[in-house]
Amino acid sequence: MALATATAGDPKWWPTWIRYTALFNICLYTFLGNCYSSGITTGFEALAMEFHVGFGPLTDLIAWSVFALGFSNLFWMPLAMCIGKRPVVLLSQLIFLGGTIWSFEATSVNSLLGSRILASLGAGAIESLGPSMIADMFMERYFASAMALFGLALAGGSQIGPAIAGALVSNHGWRWFFKLCAILTSCNTFFCIFFLPETSFRRPYVHDGETAAEMDKEASEMVEYRKDVGTGGDLPSGDTSDQVYAGNYWKDLFNFRNRGQEETGLKAFPKQLSLPVRFLFVPAALYATISYGAMLGGIVIISSQTPQFFASPPYLFDSKAIGLFTLSSFLGIIFAYPLAGPATDLLSRFLTKRNSNIHKPEHRIPALAIPFLLCPWGLILFAFTVAEQKSYYISAVGAAFQAAGLCFVPSVVLSYVVDAYPTENGEALVLVNAGKNLVAFGFAKGNASWLAREGVKKMYGEVAAIQWAVLLLGLPLYFAGPWLRARTQKFV
Repeated sequence: MALATATAGDPKWWPTWIRYTALFNICLYTFLGNCYSSGITTGFEALAMEFHVGFGPLTDLIAWSVFALGFSNLFWMPLAMCIGKRPVVLLSQLIFLGGTIWSFEATSVNSLLGSRILASLGAGAIESLGPSMIADMFMERYFASAMALFGLALAGGSQIGPAIAGALVSNHGWRWFFKLCAILTSCNTFFCIFFLPETSFRRPYVHDGETAAEMDKEASEMVEYRKDVGTGGDLPSGDTSDQVYAGNYWKDLFNFRNRGQEETGLKAFPKQLSLPVRFLFVPAALYATISYGAMLGGIVIISSQTPQFFASPPYLFDSKAIGLFTLSSFLGIIFAYPLAGPATDLLSRFLTKRNSNIHKPEHRIPALAIPFLLCPWGLILFAFTVAEQKSYYISAVGAAFQAAGLCFVPSVVLSYVVDAYPTENGEALVLVNAGKNLVAFGFAKGNASWLAREGVKKMYGEVAAIQWAVLLLGLPLYFAGPWLRARTQKFV
């Protein structure tokens, strides 16, 4: 394949406004999906009164939504590899929109549960497609910054959602929360139709075992060589900051033929369904799955149990007050972003220079020292404050520390995976997102009986211990990662 054909439409050399507009739409979709999934926790009291059920059955509204968000990745990503990521995003948004409309029309708790499963099956598409599209559009040196914005949107949705729901439930009833989700999802779908181009691109300059940094370097050198010998013409330079779109932007938006990575289209769908299984033997993907899942599980537990803790004496919070309490966690996410994103990229570049300018994907892993030192302590602080019925301001600080991990850990581990496996990141992200939601589903489904059996302090202490143990596994992975990648390359 000629170099001009290979690079002219490469998303990594799109104009800046296209890449960042697409990133905005991806993050907005992620925000809305997690806002919808977690927000209704502040409406549990109103739902319990209307449907005459206890808090126990209502936690299923969260647990099964989390499960559906992850399970759907097993279908959406293989489909995207066959027909393209843009049509899959648009189709999934229509399903998400249909589920949100059903939610505000639900007349029973079982009907509401069914609507939330349907909506989450749609919204789950972006959880693996989002990081994959980010990897398509950005150079390796910006991975963590872009992934941190994605993590900020994901964590922000889960923390701001309950605050929005709390205000709406208190003033207009719980159905208005789902109406707002439907309105915003309609707007997001409209924006995606016009400002989310297809990012799939078949690169000819890829070799087995290459990292994203090596691919970026090789592509840039090939482009610069052609420019130096005077045959570059309209080829982009290595600088991605100010480029002209290679084709016809508006025509490309509505060209859906042969846009997937698979040249045979849907004929390759059965094969694509099986490909993520091979990453069960890849330590980097497994580590990303369990670390991401452990942090998400901690947030799910706090979110689902906060109404139970704070609606009772001595706090006696109403829906609006519970929503404002969960909003405090967003401060932890805001605190985490600059460290999770730009600082992680800077750390990776620093370690690359220390390593004779040889980049390794493992250079991102030391950034996990910060969530290791801070985030599990948030669970313990939250639990002891609630158990001793101390000031809710202290428990809010604990929740903020824990929420910071939901921005920090995904940005690091997802960047690590897409850097280590740039051509197979779609399959790897299917495993990571399906697996982490399965882990979180286990936390959500079993947290009521776990709390009743162990008590607040012991239960939250055990969750914190799990997080410490999982994050600590990053230490041997940092040193042995290159060796493990070489030994497991045959599975990829």
